Amino acid sequence: MDSFVLDVSACLPWCYEDEQTAFSDALLDWAALGSHLHVPSIWPLEIVNALLQGVRRKRLPAERAKEFLEQLKALEFRIDPVPTLADLARLYGLAGRHQLTSYDAAYLDLAMRTGLPLASLDDALRKAAIAENVLLVDG
Repeated sequence: MDSFVLDVSACLPWCYEDEQTAFSDALLDWAALGSHLHVPSIWPLEIVNALLQGVRRKRLPAERAKEFLEQLKALEFRIDPVPTLADLARLYGLAGRHQLTSYDAAYLDLAMRTGLPLASLDDALRKAAIAENVLLVDG
């Protein structure tokens, strides 16, 4: 797959061995082969937070979290610019219409604006994508 929007939920299994599936492995294979991984500007903060939570909950050794962050540098991320004030009403409407967090709405909005498929394990986000006629990356 050439390019897709990558939700944090879809790439955390790359770090958490007990969450790995055929779907997460396929995403990682595509990423390793050079797929462009489009993410909203909040993605870097979300991935750091998810790893910190894993370490605090003793699900992940701190060294593994640091190693994973280094491994991410080898992938082809395309980070969308920070939303402007003019974008807020659109994001608010999208989140409200589908009962999403503003963070999840940012992923859906990015997929809608780029026309790229969305890779997510989040059920609410996947349902919203279907409702908005956004293609999903399925494994």
